[in-house]
Amino acid sequence: MQNAQNLMSSFEFIAALMSIIIGLGVTNLLAGAGRAFYRRNENPLDEVHIVLTLATLLLLALQWWVTFKWNTEVNWSFDKFLVLIVWTITLYMLTVFLYPPDLSEAEEHQGRFERNRAGYYSTFIAMCLLDITQTAIHGDIFHPIWYLPFVGQYAVLAGTGLIAHRRGYDRFFAWYQLITLLVWALVVRRFLVGNTLTP
Repeated sequence: MQNAQNLMSSFEFIAALMSIIIGLGVTNLLAGAGRAFYRRNENPLDEVHIVLTLATLLLLALQWWVTFKWNTEVNWSFDKFLVLIVWTITLYMLTVFLYPPDLSEAEEHQGRFERNRAGYYSTFIAMCLLDITQTAIHGDIFHPIWYLPFVGQYAVLAGTGLIAHRRGYDRFFAWYQLITLLVWALVVRRFLVGNTLTP
């Protein structure tokens, strides 16, 4: 008879699927970036695309890290599960809009991000809204107090990018996202919120 301590918890069961989806996103990003670097002579590397790749990779890692806050959840329901899964799917879809999996070598010579910018920005807005939703469900919407304005500003900036259709704005959004996520992950979370995994 199996020991009860060896049974998988509800959180572990759900987190396994979330980890797979985020892992697929990381794989897609790394494979796409590797292809882009390998073909850099035929199709020069694009600054906006590179910075968005780094920012999205950091976003995936950070979001996977913070999902551990759900490990203390006892009462699971399908709606909680659904919000978390759809949220992680939007994270994966960000990588697809950056690096479509079936992109041919000829298509890479066209403006890859320019073709997919509407999809990327729309998915980014959806991801922000779902992030706020899953945080609210967990009861942490005001912890820390600046969480909601911080995530909300990303949704507003992505909405502006969806409307703007400006190369300069895409560059600003890419760099702003990367720099602010680094500050959030390495400074704010470490010194002002608490950055350790605790059971």
